[in-house]
Amino acid sequence: MDEIKFSDDVFEQIKDFEHWYLTEEQKSLIDKLILNEELKERYKRRDLCKFCKQISGSNGYTRWCQNIPNHLKQNFKKWIEYDKFEDIKYLAKGGFGTIYKAIWKEDPFWKKNYGFPWKIKRETKVALKCLHNSQDISAEFLKELESNIIANESGSDWLGRCFGITKDPKTNNFTMVMELQKCSLRQHLNDNFNSLSWDDKVKILYGISIGIKSIHEGGLIHRDLHCGNILAHSAGISIVADLGLCQPANIKSSQGDDKKIYGVLPYVAPEVLRGNEYTQASDIYGFGIIAYEICTGLPPYHNIAHNELLAIKICQGLRPKSNYKIPQPIVDIINQCWDADPSKRPNNADDLFALINNLNILKVDSAIYNKQIEEADEINKKLSSTVRLPLSTNNTLSYMTHPQAVYTSRLLDFKNLPVPKNADNNNELHVTEYPESLIMDFTKHCINLKNANNNDELHGVEYPESLIMDFTKHGMNLKNADNNDKLHGVDYPESLKIDFTKLGINSKGESN
Repeated sequence: MDEIKFSDDVFEQIKDFEHWYLTEEQKSLIDKLILNEELKERYKRRDLCKFCKQISGSNGYTRWCQNIPNHLKQNFKKWIEYDKFEDIKYLAKGGFGTIYKAIWKEDPFWKKNYGFPWKIKRETKVALKCLHNSQDISAEFLKELESNIIANESGSDWLGRCFGITKDPKTNNFTMVMELQKCSLRQHLNDNFNSLSWDDKVKILYGISIGIKSIHEGGLIHRDLHCGNILAHSAGISIVADLGLCQPANIKSSQGDDKKIYGVLPYVAPEVLRGNEYTQASDIYGFGIIAYEICTGLPPYHNIAHNELLAIKICQGLRPKSNYKIPQPIVDIINQCWDADPSKRPNNADDLFALINNLNILKVDSAIYNKQIEEADEINKKLSSTVRLPLSTNNTLSYMTHPQAVYTSRLLDFKNLPVPKNADNNNELHVTEYPESLIMDFTKHCINLKNANNNDELHGVEYPESLIMDFTKHGMNLKNADNNDKLHGVDYPESLKIDFTKLGINSKGESN
């Protein structure tokens, strides 16, 4: 619907109304002034822009108009004047933005500590993400900016905090004001991978799963999950950042054949590469790729070009491969997340979180899982000594990246990609069998482990019904469309199975 600008006379009569709570007299006046019923409802939901004197036709949360800079100052939840920042220094450049660090001279937020709010009363270090070509920023992108702040209102400590936006007076580019973290997860892996234990890796996965869960619970989709958008906290916690910001700031939404896909190719779900919309299921696919990266230390497809041929192979079932040994339950989760069929991935972020949290339960209750970890460490150490893994003598990683491997968001313009499927042979994620003594069989027992003393859920976690399952039939051992005996082409040997019957847990998931 076209925008309708009110005359000064009409505007003066209604500008001070509380649009969400109109008196009977005000309602009567609105009925006379706004005859179109749809427009009237939009006014009640969105009010007026006091600069444009119109009701917005956009469907988003915020009322965008043509006079964007002034409108932002009036309507955007957190507008910060640029002169509030000092000591601005360059940090890095991404696909559609440049990152700086700066000092913010005002108190940015109230923080909860043990349930009580307290205000930070010092100058705060922040990150400034200057958005390229945002002088003509699109309304669609502005709504994504506000999504960042809306997501932060959930209070989750697992999301990168976005304090608001500002505008660089020199370039006229809009700039996001964000909490400054230690580094990206990719840099953290480069610098510290050799010192990370499996507990550390699961802790990182746990934090990311909570961040995704917080985003999805708000009805949002991240759209650009990759290790450059996961921030590493000094405490070893990982924080999800850059919600929905994978495209240029001046690009307007497109539909049908003209729809444009942006992202980092290795992390984009095959159905999205073919032109489908980003969904929460495509976020979970991205998590699977990130989980592989955390476990092996390697950026996905680091040794090949990120081009149309790779996009074709991904749709045909190619997934990242490594000689690095990974404990079986983690492999199962990765394979479920990056299944070509979105319906076979974890049903939602709650299920994903429960799967990751179950790794913590296995760590406490499963001697066999712990032995798998020990054996994986031993095998990986031997592989590194024979230069079959990218490990150096200190904590840092050493590997070569293909000159055409691109890990920043960009336009992914691929045509006529094949229908996504799982590969007939994709068995290189783990190439070494565990010995017979390390049998874990998920096929007979549910994931919903019970406390020995009562029927309450272990560790207070009540798993959803969809997670009380036979893993060979529900996700953990996903069936290939072309070969019903394969998991992405992997036929697990008997020695890879974990048998809960040997853990003292009966068929109901209760301790004997």
